Amino acid sequence: MTDRKKNRNQGVIRLREKGKVAVRGRIPAGVMTVQQMAAISRIAKEFGDGTIELTARLNVELPGVDRRDAGEVAERLRQAGVEPGSTGATLRSVVACKGTVCRHGCYDTQGLARAIEERHGGCDLPRKLKISIAGCPNNCARVQLNDIGIMGRRFPLFAEECGGCGACEKVCREGAVRVTDNSVFFSGEDCVGCGDCIAVCPENAIGVASEGLCLFLGGRSGRVLQVGTEAEGLVTEERALAIVGMLLDYFRENARPGERLGELMERVGEDEVFAAVGMRPGR
Repeated sequence: MTDRKKNRNQGVIRLREKGKVAVRGRIPAGVMTVQQMAAISRIAKEFGDGTIELTARLNVELPGVDRRDAGEVAERLRQAGVEPGSTGATLRSVVACKGTVCRHGCYDTQGLARAIEERHGGCDLPRKLKISIAGCPNNCARVQLNDIGIMGRRFPLFAEECGGCGACEKVCREGAVRVTDNSVFFSGEDCVGCGDCIAVCPENAIGVASEGLCLFLGGRSGRVLQVGTEAEGLVTEERALAIVGMLLDYFRENARPGERLGELMERVGEDEVFAAVGMRPGR
């Protein structure tokens, strides 16, 4: 199991102004309670410059904090149920789209993000590692540009009872569904597995052929752009959670200092990394 050791100084970031820092708080899946929001607001007013910033990874930062007060601010955040962190050579905050509540979502994205955070959040690693979760192929969370990307997919199964109303054809952006003379023609090669046709069918004539999560490994953004390699097949949420744990362990045991997951995959071969977690790259 991945080491969960955390540095108590995580979450403190130097600013341009001498003696001033920002304190970052981890917000699992980007969801706060109103009580937490109120507490963060009070802390920012008392110790910061009166503003609260939102980060690209769905966290909060309190800027304008005196360096000498950083420890007190961090402790006050903890008392509010917000753990400081998501800095340094650690597992950074898991990003999740709103697939849990979105009409396009194929699974509970926020629930999976929280499960990963509970098991591994903030654990020490050879270098930072980022995980992103998208609920469907709309890919709002840009999963291919993270060290580990997870995307939900749902593929349709068309029944003979279809009345040929054409609702599925209208909603399919890829043109994978065509309705001609009240008959449905489906192209599995063009289907991306968004599941929208299943949800929109007024006759419940479209079932689920398969559904699950696909994984992408080795992506990154920033100064060096690298698209992650998609794994073969779909896995369950439970299996995805286990794979994340194995990948973190493999990364800690095999990465050189300062090496990202994608660079490790280039050095040892992506087949070896996929095999280490019981998967194969899709080709």
